[in-house]
Amino acid sequence: MQRLPDVLTASRGIIALAMVALGFVGPEALTAVVVLTMIGWTTDILDGRVARHIQKSPTWIGDHEFTFDMLMVFGSLCYLVLAGFVRFPAAIIYVAVAAVFISYFRSKMVTMTFAVVWVAAPLYFAFVFRRAVAFWFLGWIIIALLFDRKRFKGVVLEFIENARQLARR
Repeated sequence: MQRLPDVLTASRGIIALAMVALGFVGPEALTAVVVLTMIGWTTDILDGRVARHIQKSPTWIGDHEFTFDMLMVFGSLCYLVLAGFVRFPAAIIYVAVAAVFISYFRSKMVTMTFAVVWVAAPLYFAFVFRRAVAFWFLGWIIIALLFDRKRFKGVVLEFIENARQLARR
């Protein structure tokens, strides 16, 4: 039980690799990528809750939880490029601009701002190409927000505070 939070967090790295591999399958794998996205964000909701419940002390994996989140986001981007939903030059330019801003500002808020596009992209493409899957995803989002609304509010408030601090620099 002590390792469960780390397993949940690290699973997002495995999900990211699976998404990249599914990119070689192509657009037909979009449903699988949406399901993996829902699983990944579910592990993100659960890992902290489980760690707090069992009073687990921090580990390297736990300390790098945001990195695992961003690996999954990057895996989603790679899938979308490899499957042909997003053009490679556009993705490279986006990633390069994001890297410059993230390196310059060194802010979680800036990273999240650039990442949100790729967090939302599977939902967008599901609406365009797999409408029923998009509704499953929307249902999951509603349930996740109801289940984890306190944490969601905390993330939004942290984002706003980071934006304020960045504006003061």
